[in-house]
Amino acid sequence: MAQGVLLVSAEKIKSFTDINENLDEVLLLPMIEVSQEIGLQTLLGTKFYNHLLNAVKTNTLTNPEQTLIEDYIAPYLIWRSLWEALPSIYMRLMNKGISVGESPNSRTADKGDLQYMRNIHQQRYEFYAQRMMDYLQWRQGEFPEYFNYTAKDGMYPSRENYFSGIHISPGFRKLPKYITGIPNYLDPSSPYCCGDLNY
Repeated sequence: MAQGVLLVSAEKIKSFTDINENLDEVLLLPMIEVSQEIGLQTLLGTKFYNHLLNAVKTNTLTNPEQTLIEDYIAPYLIWRSLWEALPSIYMRLMNKGISVGESPNSRTADKGDLQYMRNIHQQRYEFYAQRMMDYLQWRQGEFPEYFNYTAKDGMYPSRENYFSGIHISPGFRKLPKYITGIPNYLDPSSPYCCGDLNY
């Protein structure tokens, strides 16, 4: 793994979000690393994730990999990193304890405000995560490390985006044989659709 390789910069996060440009970058840089290690690695799998970091470090990215990073990974990391940074922006760990920031010209946000903001940012990074997975799904020839992995390679690539709603993938329901009177179901738009499942 190429430790310390960041796929987005703190400047880019400030440019593409509503975060104040005066915010100390020290609060953002560790959260970019956390977003990559916890979020991006989970989506891409360890093998492909490490491949991309090493390719960035050695300047050996292919054109498809460059497109993936610029158009899909960067937007995901921008919003995921900000989501990760919000608790540290809200309160700081100081020598004498935990401090919540205050300003003479504004009201300090409470935990409910913080959670509201985090929910918005979570919806944004989940949207970009889904776009990234949809993009990768049909490009096996361009990203072989994403599709070819073994248990020795570390984490498997995730095929599902994390979100709080109900998700039935790929639109398939095959009930146990002892349940009768309810039809099986497979979404006709699914790539796995293959005829009648009522048996």
